[in-house]
Amino acid sequence: MSMPGPAPIRVLPDAVINQIAAGEVVERPASVLKELVENSIDAGAARIEVEVVDGGRRLVRVRDDGGGMDRDNALLSIERHATSKLRELKDLDSIATMGFRGEALAAIASVSQFSLVTNRAGSAAGTEILIFGGKIQDVRDAGAPPGTDIAIRNLFFNVPARRKFLRSAPTEFTHIRQAFLLEALANIGIAFTLRADDEDVYRLPATASLLDRIRDLYGAEVAGHLRPIRFGNGVVEIGGHAGVPPFSRMDRELQVVFINGRPSGSPVVNFAIQSAYRDVLQGGRYAPLFLHVNLPPDLVDVNVHPAKKEVRFRRPTEVRDVIIEAIRLAVAGPELPRGKRDEFPRESSRPHVYRPTSAPAAPAPADAPPPPAPAPVAVTQPPLDWTPPPVPAEGETAVRAAPWSEYRLMGRVGGMYVVLETADGLVLMDPRAAHERVIYERILGAREKGSVPSQGLLPPATVPVTPAQGNALRKHLDLLKRMGFGVAEFGADTFLVDALPVWVAGVAAGPLLSDLADGLMQGGKTSAQDWAQPLIAAIAGRQAVGLQRELNDTELNALIRDLARTEMPYTSPRGKPTVILLSFRELNRKFGRE
Repeated sequence: MSMPGPAPIRVLPDAVINQIAAGEVVERPASVLKELVENSIDAGAARIEVEVVDGGRRLVRVRDDGGGMDRDNALLSIERHATSKLRELKDLDSIATMGFRGEALAAIASVSQFSLVTNRAGSAAGTEILIFGGKIQDVRDAGAPPGTDIAIRNLFFNVPARRKFLRSAPTEFTHIRQAFLLEALANIGIAFTLRADDEDVYRLPATASLLDRIRDLYGAEVAGHLRPIRFGNGVVEIGGHAGVPPFSRMDRELQVVFINGRPSGSPVVNFAIQSAYRDVLQGGRYAPLFLHVNLPPDLVDVNVHPAKKEVRFRRPTEVRDVIIEAIRLAVAGPELPRGKRDEFPRESSRPHVYRPTSAPAAPAPADAPPPPAPAPVAVTQPPLDWTPPPVPAEGETAVRAAPWSEYRLMGRVGGMYVVLETADGLVLMDPRAAHERVIYERILGAREKGSVPSQGLLPPATVPVTPAQGNALRKHLDLLKRMGFGVAEFGADTFLVDALPVWVAGVAAGPLLSDLADGLMQGGKTSAQDWAQPLIAAIAGRQAVGLQRELNDTELNALIRDLARTEMPYTSPRGKPTVILLSFRELNRKFGRE
């Protein structure tokens, strides 16, 4: 019996080639939005309207008032490797447009039900092209205003293996919203509109300043805690706005980087941002940052990732140092000396002072940096409710089988961690993460019992929000009420807060409500019940002890015992470790004693 020979090599059909290309260019509906919006930007649009249905799975539509196309160019636009933005190979060294490969439209059309309507100013008639799964169904005249209107329906309808990997509508909409925000922030001179499921999410007028666009998107609260960035060395120029600690968030959503006007990322830039904020912001918190990095096009390679998500610099060290200095100067402000570039600390050099467990906590160091101007809204910490644990009844376990039911408090290390000695070894605890877990389970337990206690505000606080935040809050007022919040509408995009849950009493209502609204927006159209636990986690995160506030020994001992009583004492609500266990047996092995 003869063995079959190798299969002959064949040239793939165009339809298969396009579908393979789609896998590189189009990951999800947000990828479609990005490609279409960037084409509109390159076409010189002054207004761009985006419409999505079902998280973009059923429809992604982008309309613009740009230059439009005649019929010949419209047909060429859906051909692979047809582009108006490159002429020869050397043009790749100085890319100045958003798109340049000529792959996106062909790839998208191959995996969707695609329609394109376009018209040039002064033309008697426009052109409409209908494509079904990469096959042209019709090309005809159409009455249309100048510009281009592209609708992508039923993405991946003909690639079931790809379509089944799309996430829920709320998840896909979260990605769409983020892609939209990036394009709106990068192109402030263009008016943008985003509609989702027949509801307006954003209506953004064109503006002359990035700060105005930030204010329109995120509200006056965020804009008021930003300082302008203006720094460069003649080659690398840095602009934008930097958030001033202690104002910060628990996620990186408000850290946005643009490289030559393009929303992009780079490990070099990420490292520079972390280094710049390392000694002025506690771990796990992120200051808002809207960073523009501009340098000659021949010094940056945008042809690294098919979706243009990442770039590579030809002078990475220079770019890193200039970014660090730029952010440092913006955060320091005029009241602090400029200093030399090489004086910027790469890591904290402040020595840690160990204290015996019997000693009271020392006062805050006198060399802490002065408060920035303008002064942020104070987010105060209420007195911690560290009541001694009740004495267990006979036969009752004092703590929930935690490895630190009996321990000795050894001290603090690294300025933020606590070390316990037990009979079996050492326990390293992160007080902030532990506090989040304790608060989270207290609130969750009270909610399940229908008894979340509230504390009234005197006087009530009026909180302005963005239109998108306002829509999210209106949809979930009942949930907020069940969570212990007294929130009611008070005019256009303004809410009256007259009560807060007792566990966040003393926290500034404005930043708290803004954070909760952002979380509700990210939750999309999921039910209020489904989003309750992330909401509680957000409350716990804002209420938890900050690292700038060192607990005394009485508070620490109470926290240690409270953590042991929780259902899940080993992780915070956000999945971060609360404790790390290191047994004596493991230590003995490391020292070669076993």
